[in-house]
Amino acid sequence: MKKQNPIVTLLTDFGTEDGYVGAMKGVLLRAVPGITIVDITHEIEPYGIRSAAFALLNSYHYFPSGTVHVVVVDPGVGTSRSGLVVQTGDYFFVGPDNGVFSFVYEQETFQAFRISEKEFGEQVSPTFHGRDIFAPTAARLLNGEKIETFAEPVQSLESFYFPFRKEDDHRIVLNVLHIDHFGNLILNITREEFQKLGLPENVRIKFKNGFLYGIQRTFADAGEGQILALWDSSGFLQIAQNRGNAARLLKMSVGDPVFLELP
Repeated sequence: MKKQNPIVTLLTDFGTEDGYVGAMKGVLLRAVPGITIVDITHEIEPYGIRSAAFALLNSYHYFPSGTVHVVVVDPGVGTSRSGLVVQTGDYFFVGPDNGVFSFVYEQETFQAFRISEKEFGEQVSPTFHGRDIFAPTAARLLNGEKIETFAEPVQSLESFYFPFRKEDDHRIVLNVLHIDHFGNLILNITREEFQKLGLPENVRIKFKNGFLYGIQRTFADAGEGQILALWDSSGFLQIAQNRGNAARLLKMSVGDPVFLELP
């Protein structure tokens, strides 16, 4: 059987017009000949840590075991924020400690390591750690170097993820975790958590400007322009508008509360 080429993915807010992505790819190709580089996206809105985390969630687990995922959405570049290697059973994640791996922490069993910047020389740019630290870190991992040679274990990590809260036997408090490209309101409860709580599919869902009864299977289960709740492709409960933008229509933002109300 032919040996699989090492795989690294790139997910950034760089866009493609300035050559920043190309510089990272050059570093990787020079250090790991024969590497396969996959662009997840470079169109995250500038500084969009939550959007980057959600894009990563929607893609990382489809890649072969051993893939290194590099995420560079890094408004704190050059500050005291740490660079990380996060190791799970199947993958490595490389990027800043600013919340971009929040969903990974919730979904996976992992170990985290703080990258030692001094291991990468004195020419590290304080404004481009993607090229000078994160791409070289990915290369070292793909070349089989032990993490302990350039990083040390770390326990405290930045995360924007916050769990739902059971207020009483009749009410569970959720929050808007993310708003996607379509204006869908992604909530902080998964289908697995919902089922473990024994909640009925016809639960009453109350939010700032109204309420819904029940969870639908697909967008077309509601008429065009209507609001509905359904499970998204990553397993989170979402509030959506069929062929519309629920966040704009309902005037809701990240962090806003949503309530599951039981009889």
